[in-house]
Amino acid sequence: MIRTGTGALRRLLAAPPRAAIFLGSGAWLLWLSWLRPLTLPDEGRYGGVAWEMLSHGSHLLPTLNGMPFFHKPPLYYWLAEAAYSVFGPSVWAARLPSWLAAWGVAMALYVFLRRWRGEATAVIGLLALLTQPFFFGGAQFANLDTLVAGLIGMTILSGAAAVMRAGAGQRYHALSVLTGLLAALGVLAKGLIGVVLPGAVLVLWIVLRRRWRGLAVLLWPPVIVVFLAVALPWFWAMQQRFPDFLHYFFIYQQLDRFADTGFNNVQPFWFYVPLVLGLALPWTLWLGGCLRKAFWANPAAVRKAPAADAGTDTDASAAVNADPASAADVRWLMLCWLGVIVVFFSIPASKLVGYIQPVLPAVAALVAEVIAAGLGRGDAPSGRRTRALGLTLSGAAVLCVVANVLAAHYAKPNNVAIGRQARAEFRPGDTLIAMRFYPYDLPMVLHSAKPAWVVDDWDRPGIAKRDNWRKELYDAGMFDPARMRQLLISEAEMRRRMCAAPDGQGFWIWADPGDSFGKYAMLRDEAPRYKAPRGSLWYMEAGDAFRRQHCGGTPTGG
Repeated sequence: MIRTGTGALRRLLAAPPRAAIFLGSGAWLLWLSWLRPLTLPDEGRYGGVAWEMLSHGSHLLPTLNGMPFFHKPPLYYWLAEAAYSVFGPSVWAARLPSWLAAWGVAMALYVFLRRWRGEATAVIGLLALLTQPFFFGGAQFANLDTLVAGLIGMTILSGAAAVMRAGAGQRYHALSVLTGLLAALGVLAKGLIGVVLPGAVLVLWIVLRRRWRGLAVLLWPPVIVVFLAVALPWFWAMQQRFPDFLHYFFIYQQLDRFADTGFNNVQPFWFYVPLVLGLALPWTLWLGGCLRKAFWANPAAVRKAPAADAGTDTDASAAVNADPASAADVRWLMLCWLGVIVVFFSIPASKLVGYIQPVLPAVAALVAEVIAAGLGRGDAPSGRRTRALGLTLSGAAVLCVVANVLAAHYAKPNNVAIGRQARAEFRPGDTLIAMRFYPYDLPMVLHSAKPAWVVDDWDRPGIAKRDNWRKELYDAGMFDPARMRQLLISEAEMRRRMCAAPDGQGFWIWADPGDSFGKYAMLRDEAPRYKAPRGSLWYMEAGDAFRRQHCGGTPTGG
């Protein structure tokens, strides 16, 4: 339970126990990650790709239903594979990469603010980040947005720390190299934005603050060597195997998605401004303090702080860095961070909620600066400010929990329940067949290592143009046409194969129970083995009885 008494809060801000800060942050982000059911399509898709890589032993090549899947680079899949290897394939394990990235950037923000702005600002910034409902939820969602957001944030903080240490005449080379490593991991997490966005933030900040030496700090040759050594090998390996890979990944999936209006989720230019303000409540209510001229005119904010046992509210700002240059650097860094990310993601027509997650540490840091400045003024209203901080913290924590519970209660159906029911009967040699939809989560839940036959009209025009599950499979199949012909089939081809199968071959057919009886002749007189709102499973086994009922004059498979 979070204690909101002003005395306890003052002591926390003045002298926080470091081990509790570190372990408590990770535990807070993790503790409800099991509650919400798997969400389709994202968690099923990305968790399923990682399962395929692990079960096939194909650790370099991401595959979706057995076909090369190059929508995103492999870092998330590698981390999820590692989690599956330790904990087994599950939605909880699939969420661990996001949790790790969120925990990492939270700790990086705390360390950065503690070094350059003092303990109180660091603790407030950490609490403001951890209890943003948007950030809390992202840490428990299995997709790539939180992973790349965390790496972008860590790259910015590491790079800024290196520049500021160089400016102060302190050692910075290790931080410079770390910045290159983090940027490379960002590229392996989601492509060019992993280096472009932190690079744009840092360059703009360096220009505005006239810290010209910072360019040499960040472009030091060992930094570039580390970046290239980590980021390039996977892209080079994929290009050697698939000659169209680089064009597909960088031009189509990265640049065309940024510039084109033909993808899903078209939103207005201003979409992200109210989104961030709303999903980071109640902390964003403090951001009005950033609009005050004094906030930028006197960034040192605090000159003196009484001891923690003095019984005053100004003790909350103990150990604040009063160097005006450092304070201004930090505030301008966060402003550049916020502005660059929001403007960048506002330009393309296609906008998803998760894209804007990289701004959240900057929001938390600006909030911390406003609150710490208010607490450090030492005037009579500072007691009310401490109580307001406690109220904000407790309200934010409650919002995080309530949002998670509501998300679990109103979760859309998935295939986890029927997959678990069928898993005991599902044999390694059985074939999974999906009718006119691909159930992303089902192969992993069944522990099926064989790709599914996906039945649809794959010859109809327009499949390659509509941004949906069919296009994902179709694009993957274009990198392996032979595999595509084997797995993406018509209903007639499905019947032919089943009728020619050897006796005892098992088939599990997944279909929407709402339309299967009228649409699919083979299922019309059959009862599903397992039923669920999202889809049901039918089991059929090749043999004489099956052929008499469904194959007519089709030759038997013996």
